[in-house]
Amino acid sequence: MKQGSNIKIFIIAIIAIIILAGIAVICTIGFNKELRYENSQKIDVYIAQTIDLNKVKEITDEVLGKDNIIQIVEIYNDMVTIRAKTITVDQKERIINQLKEIYEFEQTAEDTTIDNIPATKIIDLYKSYIMPFAISGILILVYMIIRYRKIGILQVLARTIIVPVVGELLLISVIAIARIPVGRFTPTLAIAMYVITILYVTNKNEKILEAK
Repeated sequence: MKQGSNIKIFIIAIIAIIILAGIAVICTIGFNKELRYENSQKIDVYIAQTIDLNKVKEITDEVLGKDNIIQIVEIYNDMVTIRAKTITVDQKERIINQLKEIYEFEQTAEDTTIDNIPATKIIDLYKSYIMPFAISGILILVYMIIRYRKIGILQVLARTIIVPVVGELLLISVIAIARIPVGRFTPTLAIAMYVITILYVTNKNEKILEAK
């Protein structure tokens, strides 16, 4: 019994350390966001003919490195946006000149401007998830109170709130510490963690109920 208690204390201590370290990382250097949500720069190149994105990607990867985004921005597939964390004047010129070796178009490096794109706020990325998440949380909380009221409403209430919150804090901390890019797939991770913690709480409540 004592050994089991020591293991629980050890696990709680590890979780607390990870969360505190995650908070420190977030407060100092912040999250590592995907390029599309980070401070970045872009150039728009009007090629005036159908663009082969694979060929453009080969050029941008060579000049800018692998961390870049290319996107068609016109309905006729004849204009491309090239985006990276930073784009120097020299890189811009190299991209335009290499594109001109493949395509004939009028735009020159001098005509091409490097535009700054501000970072997207984390809250703006996920604000559409807040309401559904809150509603589902309230419904689950009501179910837990009704289903396990014999255990004690306050005990059930505390466990159903605290465990998922700690789980999400742990996930956020791991994402921050490991520098996992925050972006399109982060909500999936958050939902998965929420489901895991709710299943844990349900299982815990069932065992307590059976023991009564």
